[in-house]
Amino acid sequence: MKHLCVIILNILFVPLLLQAQHNCHPQRTAEDIARKQTEMLVRELSIQDSIIRDTLYHLHLKFARKREISNTRAEAMQYMQEANAELQTILTPEQYQQYMNQQVNYAPHRHRAPHNRITTISVDSVSTPPNDSAEAPRIQLPLPVSRL
Repeated sequence: MKHLCVIILNILFVPLLLQAQHNCHPQRTAEDIARKQTEMLVRELSIQDSIIRDTLYHLHLKFARKREISNTRAEAMQYMQEANAELQTILTPEQYQQYMNQQVNYAPHRHRAPHNRITTISVDSVSTPPNDSAEAPRIQLPLPVSRL
């Protein structure tokens, strides 16, 4: 009887808990994404002209809305390339070059090593001090890859 009560309570309350967790992280809207991207670009490139700021916001908004409806990574990458082509027409050559340099410098931070990757190394490859005792058998130990 006790187990039956626990099962019924789980059936009733688990969906409520999952819904509460889902509401803790609301989805960002296209407007939020466009505003944040525009603010970052204006700050990093020291853009003072309000017309260029508005143009950048509308550009980011257009592509944020396209990315919302894209289903594949390939589509999202295509939209990024289109956005970069339009950015090149809006920004000065110096600003665009600075923007591209920042993108290249930011790229290594995008991809992180998976948490479950295991690498094996041979103990033979590790130098050990000489030992007068009998030679121990060599084994391979799995070692986790360090995070970047």
